[in-house]
Amino acid sequence: MKKSVYPSLPRPALLGLALLLSASAFAQTPPAPAASAPTQLETVQVQMVKDPAALPYEQMNKVLSKLQKFGEGLVRLDFKLKHKDPNYSGPAPKLALISEENYLPIRMDSEGKFALPILPPEEAKNADLATNMPKGSLSISGQLEINVKPEDLDMGMVRRMMKIGHSLRTEMLPFYLRWLMPQIEAIKICSPRPEWELNWRENGQLMGLPLQMDAKARQPAPKDDKVLADYRCTLLSGQERWPDSAKLIAPEGSKLSVQLSR
Repeated sequence: MKKSVYPSLPRPALLGLALLLSASAFAQTPPAPAASAPTQLETVQVQMVKDPAALPYEQMNKVLSKLQKFGEGLVRLDFKLKHKDPNYSGPAPKLALISEENYLPIRMDSEGKFALPILPPEEAKNADLATNMPKGSLSISGQLEINVKPEDLDMGMVRRMMKIGHSLRTEMLPFYLRWLMPQIEAIKICSPRPEWELNWRENGQLMGLPLQMDAKARQPAPKDDKVLADYRCTLLSGQERWPDSAKLIAPEGSKLSVQLSR
């Protein structure tokens, strides 16, 4: 299998750019497949839209490994694949990790969302992300997601998540590159109805505190919601005075995400 002819960024820069997680878009610039094998998966180089340097899978593998380590299993990086042509109606795109020894299909859901695996370091060195679609026809975006359900969130977990966000910047990036990565400012709770509350016990009494809606924070509603275009949200930064035991009570269908620095 041919090696990429594109230059790669230094390791710290790759980590910094790959961790621009506020739905940062990636572009694909694969070499054209040979005319004699039009159905063969072509090698895809995943790179940041604003930078011409390629991001080899070895570097992405390091990012995913560090995210798993410093994220303590509470965060993950999800990806979404879509066709650049909004009117495209052909076969569904397929993705795979290929090397001289292995072929690993990447499973996607109906919306094109998928996760990238963490490979053994030696295997990742020779792996490439591949697709069966024509060169430059697809786009990939990545976003940081939370592995915590709304019903499991309390203020103690919020504060733990904020520490993790700080660790992701300080442990994975040198100080001169930290400005490239947005800071996690808060945990965002978005719901079909703006009805949130924190409950905790104090001196034997059950305390309840309604949470205020953030005027700017919104999230697109799921496709199956035929009534609302977007969900309203509230934010918890961990700096609030409420105890760690204060537990979130949120409407059914709520979703947690991170609020990055604006």
